[in-house]
Amino acid sequence: MRFPSRRLTAILLASVFAVPGAALAQRVGDNAVAGAEDAFGASIGNERVGLYSASEVRGFSPITAGNIRLEGLYVDRPASFTDRLVAGNVVRVGLAAQNYLFPAPTGVVDFRIRPSGDQPVLSVLAGYGALNGGRIELDGQLPVSNTLSLFGGVAGFDDEYGSGADAVYASYTLGARWRPTPGVQVLPFWSRVDTWNREMAPIYVAAPGVLPQEVARRRYVGPSWADNRNVATNSGLIVHAPLPARLGLSLGLFRSEQDTRENYAHVLTGITADGLATRRISRDPQQSIVSTSGEARISRILISGEFSHGLHASVRGRVRDSLYGGGGAYTYGTVRLEDPINTPPPAFVLGPRTAEKVKQWTGGAAYDLRWRGRGSLMLGLQRTDYDKTVRRPGVAPALTHDSAWLYNAAASWTLTRRLALYGSVTRGLEESGVAPDSAANRTQALPAIMTDQWDAGVRWVLPGDLRLVAGAFDVRKPYFAPDEVNVFREMGVVRHRGLEVSLTGAPIEGLNLVAGAVLMRPRVTGEPVAQGRLGPKPVGQTAATLTLSGTWAMPVEGLALTFAANHHGRRTADQLNRVSTPAATIWDAGFRYRFDMGKTPALLRLQVTNLTNVFDWRVVSSATYDVNAPRAAALFLTMDF
Repeated sequence: MRFPSRRLTAILLASVFAVPGAALAQRVGDNAVAGAEDAFGASIGNERVGLYSASEVRGFSPITAGNIRLEGLYVDRPASFTDRLVAGNVVRVGLAAQNYLFPAPTGVVDFRIRPSGDQPVLSVLAGYGALNGGRIELDGQLPVSNTLSLFGGVAGFDDEYGSGADAVYASYTLGARWRPTPGVQVLPFWSRVDTWNREMAPIYVAAPGVLPQEVARRRYVGPSWADNRNVATNSGLIVHAPLPARLGLSLGLFRSEQDTRENYAHVLTGITADGLATRRISRDPQQSIVSTSGEARISRILISGEFSHGLHASVRGRVRDSLYGGGGAYTYGTVRLEDPINTPPPAFVLGPRTAEKVKQWTGGAAYDLRWRGRGSLMLGLQRTDYDKTVRRPGVAPALTHDSAWLYNAAASWTLTRRLALYGSVTRGLEESGVAPDSAANRTQALPAIMTDQWDAGVRWVLPGDLRLVAGAFDVRKPYFAPDEVNVFREMGVVRHRGLEVSLTGAPIEGLNLVAGAVLMRPRVTGEPVAQGRLGPKPVGQTAATLTLSGTWAMPVEGLALTFAANHHGRRTADQLNRVSTPAATIWDAGFRYRFDMGKTPALLRLQVTNLTNVFDWRVVSSATYDVNAPRAAALFLTMDF
C-alpha cells in the first residue's frame, strides 16, 4: 500500500515553513522519562511512560468517560487530537489531581497545545518503523510580530499493526498565539487527521471456556476491500485574560467531529480449541459524531501572608449529535483462524441509522486554599443537567433526563520538607462508551453513569532526589457486559480497590528512572453475580501492573541508552471467569543520541519494542481478543531548524 502521491507532495511542500533564524530546541528536546513528574502517566510527542495512559487509569478509560481537558479546560472530544496540535498529555490522578479544579473519578487527561514562541523554528522528524511503517512530520512556529506567533504542522505516515493490517494517515494543524496586552492570550486552532485504507483487523471471539490458540502476527487474513475511511477534525478558541476587580477569565470553545465514511468489522466468532471459527464481516453506512463544547471560568486569587485563597466559578456545556447503526452483515461459514479471505465483497443490506443528541450543562464553584509550605485544601460543588434523545428507526423517540449534584474535596498536609500526606473524594457523571463490535447492539451509545472515588496516600522525597508517591484508591461505577442474548448493557456494579506506587528520579548521576506499580482487587457485584450469570471478576482486569522506564547516559557525549519493561498479571478474559490470559512482560530497549549538525540541533532515536517477541492476547470484551504487536524496530531522526 502506497501513500497517495498528491498528499505526500503536499506534506513535502510544507518545508516552505522553514525560515532562517536562531535555532530554538523544540522537538529535539522531547523526552518523556526526563519530563515525567511521576509514574502515573505522561506523554511527550510519540513517547509515553507510566502506569496509566489516556485510555486506562485504575482499570477505566478517561477518554471513554469523557474526562478530557485541553489546557486545563473542559472539552468533549469524539475525534482524537493529532500530535501536530498537542505536544503531549499528563494523567491527573491521585497526588497529581490535588490542586486540579473539578477533577473526575477515573482521572483527567490534560492535553497541552504545542508551544509557539518568539523565534522561527521548523522541527522535522523522519523515520522508519515500527514494523513496515514510515513517517515524516513537520512542526513549525513563526513569529509575525511582538504579540502574534503562528504555529502549524503537517505529517504523513503509514502504520502497520500486529494483525498485519495497515493504514495511511495524514495530519495537519494551524494555530496562533496572540498576546495583545500583558496578561491576555488568545489561542485559536484548527486540526485534522485523515485516515485512508485502514484495513479492518479481525476480532477474535472464543467459544465458552476457550482461550484461542496463538495466531501468526503481521499476517492479514481480512479482505482487501474492507478498508475504513475516517476524518477527525478539532478546532477551537482558548482565551485567558485579566478582568477588573482582580478577576481572571479562562474561556474555551471547541468543535470536534468524527466522520467515519467507511466502516467495517471483521469478527471470527465461536473459536474452538483447535482453531475453527465462524467468519462474519459487517459494514456500516456513514457514522458521525459531532460535538460543540466548552467552559467559561472566572477566578479570583486573594493572598494574605502565607495563605492563598482561590475562588472559582465555572460553566461547562456540550451538545453532541451522533449518527450510528444501520449496518449489514455477511456470514462466511466455518474457517480456520489462519485462513485468508479473497472473495469479492458481498451485497451488504444497509438499514436506517439511529440519531442521538446529548445536551449537558454543568455549573460549579470551587474554593482553593494553599498554605505556603504546610498544605492545601480544595473543595468543589457542581450541578449537572443531562438530556439525551435517541431516535431509533420505526419507534418513538426515547428521552432521558438526569440531574445530579457532583462534588470533590482534596487535602494535602506537608509534615516535613520531605514528607506529605494527601487524600481526596470525588463524584462524577461520566459517559460509558459504545457497545463493542462483538455485541448484538454494536456501535450503540451507552447511557451516562454516576461514579465515585476516594484515594489517599503519601509523598516522600528520598535521598538522591528520588520522589516516592504511594497511595490507596477505591473507584465504583455501573458495570456493562453482554447479557444472554449478547446485548451489551448494565449488568451490575464494579469496584476497583488497590494500591499504587510511583518512584521517579535519578538515583545515580546519568540514570533517570520512572517506576510504578498497581496492585488491585477489582470486583463485580449485583443480582447477575448472585445468580451465577456473571462472574465476580470484571473482564480485562488484572491484579498486578508494573512499569519501569529509564535513560542511562553513556560516556559518549549526547548518547544515552533507553529501556522499558511493562508487566501485567493474568487478565480475566470472560464474564463467567472461566478463562484468563497469561501474565506477560514486554521489554523495550534502544538509544538516544543528541548532537548538532552544524548549527542545527538533532536527535537520533532507535527503539526496539517487545524485544523477546512475547505473544499477548489483548482482552477487548468478554471472550473477545485482539493481538499485540510483535518485536519491531523504529529509527527516527529529529532536527530543529
